Amino acid sequence: MREGQTPSGRLCTPWVWSLLFALPFLAVFSLTRFDFPLHGDEVTFYPITQQFGAHLVPPIHLLRSYEQLQTPLMFWAFGLLGRVVGFELWKLRAGVALLSYLTLLLFFRLCRAHCHRTKPWLPIYTTAALALSPYYLGASFYYYTDIPCLFTLMVALTFYLSDRPLTGAVAAGAAVLIRQFSVFLPAAYALSALKNRRRGGVDLRQGTLLILPFAMVLPLVLLWGGITPQNRLRQLIYKVGNFHPEFVTYLVLATGVYSLPLAILRIRDIFQWQRLGMIAILSPLFWLTVPRPNPEVLNLPVKTLGYLDIALASIFGDHKAIPYFLLWILGCLVLYEVFQVERREPQRLILYSIFGFFIMNIFSHMVWDKYLLMVLPLVFLSLARGRANSTAFAGGLPESSSLYCRSGM
Repeated sequence: MREGQTPSGRLCTPWVWSLLFALPFLAVFSLTRFDFPLHGDEVTFYPITQQFGAHLVPPIHLLRSYEQLQTPLMFWAFGLLGRVVGFELWKLRAGVALLSYLTLLLFFRLCRAHCHRTKPWLPIYTTAALALSPYYLGASFYYYTDIPCLFTLMVALTFYLSDRPLTGAVAAGAAVLIRQFSVFLPAAYALSALKNRRRGGVDLRQGTLLILPFAMVLPLVLLWGGITPQNRLRQLIYKVGNFHPEFVTYLVLATGVYSLPLAILRIRDIFQWQRLGMIAILSPLFWLTVPRPNPEVLNLPVKTLGYLDIALASIFGDHKAIPYFLLWILGCLVLYEVFQVERREPQRLILYSIFGFFIMNIFSHMVWDKYLLMVLPLVFLSLARGRANSTAFAGGLPESSSLYCRSGM
């Protein structure tokens, strides 16, 4: 052991945990070889990827009207991969699993960078909480867009917080090219940068970097004449409408549940009488936007809103309003704690990203608690950072040891 290195510090050596985080992926592969029947969205994602893989450069007619709502980067990238290694489904799933593993490593690195050195267990705990959240590993072993999108978001966040805006912008643009609603991250970065520079203004280079992620997706928007391909699904979306505040209500209450592993570390801060009183004043917002099933016109094969909704329905049947309300209070308290942690930071990328995600879902066409995968790492990181900061300040460390990069954007 090197001088000054504690046993817990040696235990938290990054390469040790890099190996341990790989174990679930290796175990599932050794048991299944990722060879199981098509599931869920794979039924459409897989043939679309084969269509993209038939061309080195996708033809205009395919880009214009392939039968999905997501932007096409994943289908094109995995189509190119298929041209090299073959289009067996297990190989595409292995690619997603690899990205999932790399996502955990990136998140672990972020947690180590933004959680104080006196709590070496905190990055491990936070990363394990993400990996064990109900959807993470499940989405990691199927050919879904969730993990590739989350990977690019973590890459973008890492570069943005490291004051490398060009690579951050490219990664953020790639995320938007995988799933449109990833736009909340580059939008949050732009807002944070503009706020920090409101006195000095933004020069040409800075402005170019801020609009780059949006410029990357602009050709598709012009081609489609909208934000989705011109296909049958798009017509259904028009019937659903584009204003659903009840979707945000559900995501808020689901956040309260899925954030519990980190929220318990901040329980004294989260559950304060003043905050409960404030939430009580806001409670009419819940009763005006009580969650309900997704629109019937979508004809979804699954009628629930996810694992949480299934669990509540199995216990309370159709009488879920009161449990929903109590969990909504919990979600509001968790998000208010995130606000309290992040508002003290000069760089408010995390804060703007989290709340931008919820605002954006007002205009979504459906809701599912799996969608929280895109923002849950940010909530976890913020709560972990709050725990680390409270410990540091209690120990008398100066505020200059704050964990975010303070060199600006």
